[in-house]
Amino acid sequence: MSKNATTPSSPPAAAGMDGILAERMAEGGGALCNDENGLCLGSRGDIDTSQSGCYTAIAKLASQLDNTVDGQGTKNNNNNGEMPLVTIQTEKAALLVKEYGGRTVVFRVPTEVNVNGQQCGSELVMNGELDNLNEGV
Repeated sequence: MSKNATTPSSPPAAAGMDGILAERMAEGGGALCNDENGLCLGSRGDIDTSQSGCYTAIAKLASQLDNTVDGQGTKNNNNNGEMPLVTIQTEKAALLVKEYGGRTVVFRVPTEVNVNGQQCGSELVMNGELDNLNEGV
């Protein structure tokens, strides 16, 4: 490779994530982010922000669950620092709730979406989209 050769620059991570979110929002998805008190800091798409405090409460309660193999929980049950992912499925959508650094993030994925002209269930979309969103962060 010569000194004068240029390599194509990759798009900023935020642009990739914004593109994925915009695509999913058009299909009925949504996302929101709360502070540690349940106050909605921002949202996009089709998601009920009036329930933002409930999402934060769910994430906090889930972090208190015993995650040890033998069931002999410690005072701090979540001693590995990993916060649990809570999935709530309804007839219309699946909600993914997780705490990251004191912020609760919620994704709403419609039960049925149209991907490349084909109907897909939320399980297929969630598995691929969360990986794509994590790569963009």
